[in-house]
Amino acid sequence: MTVRIIDPLTGDLDGVYEVIRLCHEEENAVEPPRTRAEVESFMRHPPESDVRGYWVAEEDGAVAGFAQLAGDRESPVLRVQVLVHPDARGRGHGTSLLERVTETGGGLGARELIGSHATEAGSRFAARAGATDSQREIRSLLRLPAEGSAAAVPGYRLESWVGAAPERLLDSFARAREAINDAPVASDEDIAVWDGARVRDLEAALERRDRDIRVTVAVDGRGEVVAFTELRVSRVPSRIANTEDTAVVAEHRGRGLGRWVKFESLQRLHADRPEVELVTTDNAEQNESMLNLNRSLGFAAVCVHTSCVLELQG
Repeated sequence: MTVRIIDPLTGDLDGVYEVIRLCHEEENAVEPPRTRAEVESFMRHPPESDVRGYWVAEEDGAVAGFAQLAGDRESPVLRVQVLVHPDARGRGHGTSLLERVTETGGGLGARELIGSHATEAGSRFAARAGATDSQREIRSLLRLPAEGSAAAVPGYRLESWVGAAPERLLDSFARAREAINDAPVASDEDIAVWDGARVRDLEAALERRDRDIRVTVAVDGRGEVVAFTELRVSRVPSRIANTEDTAVVAEHRGRGLGRWVKFESLQRLHADRPEVELVTTDNAEQNESMLNLNRSLGFAAVCVHTSCVLELQG
């Protein structure tokens, strides 16, 4: 067995994609896996603010496992994923990959690594590695169109865009994105910090990936963004879109803004991209308000990911 770092810009990713595909089908047989092009694009075009690392474990010249490390270079928390081909487990591939990941993460100054598991095998691996289970994330799937309706909220208006945020809304949109910090998180260290530059960095990365950012916001009487939802979808014909963050600024909650922006966003997606049949979302198990909202729109749970936190020694 050998473990080596790979460069996604120059490396052959056939074996990597096969491992990702098989592990996805094992934990979530209902949701279609990301396409090969989407996986390659994600790996090859990160935001400038991110750090990324990719490794493979090889056995007899074939890819037996894959690991990635990702996150904001200024954050004390990095995200980790370790996957092992179902036919190559129990031979130390995952452990060897995690050793390389933790060494790199520690060298970058991270205090914690956050991963997740959705199978018994994944749970056992996380426990052996010394990771502590944190919150459970419900993965849900909607078959468009969305169900029900949404009432307009007096005193607010909706705006939607595809691609870059309008310059006049950029700063308040960035501030509104930090409202997601009130949602349950796997670690108290995992805090989102946003400004206009980070928004533009993310937009540029998604442009390189050939994916559309579809945003709907609620704007108050002062012209400030106070609620938002974001969908991402590949520009090539695709069956599935992914929900990113949805949040309402604290002082504007309890008025129906979350439902209004989400319903509008889903309706626009269905009208603009009729080939998109499915939309995904993830919510913490204890976030009942958002789970109830999503269920009322037609989202149904398809699997559960348990976040786990691995503390790194200083």
